[in-house]
Amino acid sequence: MLMGIMMIPVNLILYFIFGSLITGRQSNKDFSISTTVLSGFFVYYCLFDIPCLVIMLNWRPLSWLGNLWGVMIGIICIISCILNHKIWKDKFSEVSAVLCRHKAFAISVAAIVLVQLVIILNAYQFTLDAAYYVANVTTSLQTNTMNIYDPYTGDWLNHFEMRYLFSTYPMNDAVWCYLTGIHPLLWTKTIMAGTAFVISNIIYYRIALELFGKKTSAISLMLFFAGVVNFFYISIFTSSNFMLTRTYEGKSLIGNIVIPMVIYIFIKLNDDHRKGRNWRFLFLVCLGSTILSNSANMLVPATVAVLGLPLAVRKKSVKVIINCALCVIPCIILLLAYVGYVKGLFVFYTYPPLFGKH
Repeated sequence: MLMGIMMIPVNLILYFIFGSLITGRQSNKDFSISTTVLSGFFVYYCLFDIPCLVIMLNWRPLSWLGNLWGVMIGIICIISCILNHKIWKDKFSEVSAVLCRHKAFAISVAAIVLVQLVIILNAYQFTLDAAYYVANVTTSLQTNTMNIYDPYTGDWLNHFEMRYLFSTYPMNDAVWCYLTGIHPLLWTKTIMAGTAFVISNIIYYRIALELFGKKTSAISLMLFFAGVVNFFYISIFTSSNFMLTRTYEGKSLIGNIVIPMVIYIFIKLNDDHRKGRNWRFLFLVCLGSTILSNSANMLVPATVAVLGLPLAVRKKSVKVIINCALCVIPCIILLLAYVGYVKGLFVFYTYPPLFGKH
């Protein structure tokens, strides 16, 4: 259990290292630790998806992916450290000085997050989808395969289910269980639930910064009331329900990380819709969302449209609509692919053509 708790900050550090690959080129003034962690979360899963799909669609074992991804992580970490160690040192020194000047703020934020984290990690989760995530990771780990066996029954599947094929988020859990030896239940329910919750609160913090500037008391209050909303606005229809009871599921990541991230980016776009960095960030979030859950392929374009159209009208800019459309292309492509699969236009089999007729 202790090792599981320790892996939460390890995940955050890993996201920071990956995110620095794209934010490390900024000036020290523009470089942000929190934004880098958020960027790294999506960069990490976008990069993971490439070897995962290649190995899975070539019917290779999970261990191949685990070994390859372990090596890739090592190489990426070394490269990022070489490129960004100076800006890391400067920024951490700066942040440490700020926290020392605002100890009450740092303690209050830490307390707000930790209290909620303890409650969430000790919550009893009993949904069928929750069982699927744990069982999928366990089945993949025990059979040394990826998405080839039904997690509920253990039956062999003759083709990959399109809903889960491109959403390789659970396979990352299986890879880490393979690399660390941590039990899938501990990894999913504790480590990824805790990681997702912290990431969500980092987004709340970034939104608060955009709304209130450097008013530390206002930021603390927003984080507090965000927690109040999540804990007292629970029904089957809200993201709060997923946050508290289904934290590590793909749909929860969409509702509590991706959608708030899109909102955060549009707050920044409302200030400056011509800034290319914000549009690139939005594209990264849209692309990364497709790897977390198939539900993103519908929800993310809808969210971008709901926020993008008023922005286009307010700014009187057709380019806003064009940029929004370009950002959701990954979601639309995978949505059309899923429709084609449902209509029987194509299928990806779980065995090589050599061993059977299609």
